[in-house]
Amino acid sequence: MKNLKIVAMVILTGVFMSCGSGSSKSESEQTPAEKLNGKWKIVNATGDWADLNIGTVYSFGEESAFSTKAGIIESKGKITKMDEKSFSVKFDELQNEFNYKYSFEGEKLIIEVTGSNQVFTLEKQ
Repeated sequence: MKNLKIVAMVILTGVFMSCGSGSSKSESEQTPAEKLNGKWKIVNATGDWADLNIGTVYSFGEESAFSTKAGIIESKGKITKMDEKSFSVKFDELQNEFNYKYSFEGEKLIIEVTGSNQVFTLEKQ
């Protein structure tokens, strides 16, 4: 069961959020965390396990909280590093950090899993 959880966490990793709703700051004034804050859903995926990732929800929360959820499988962790182009996540019960690159295309968040061929397109929920 633990191996299944680890595999599920690896499959689900990928990440991010865009402009927070109700924010009075312009997009250029927002911090990376403010831009990503909230829930984002994968609507398109390429690379390994692409079809399994569609529908996964990435949540960026307060105090660097981060989670991914697909169906009943949820992986929680903390964002350990973040800048304008990338972030790193340390998932609970795992030793290694997972690294991601991100960008925005209009209202969509694009996440690339570093060291993988996975690319996710997410929409704000």
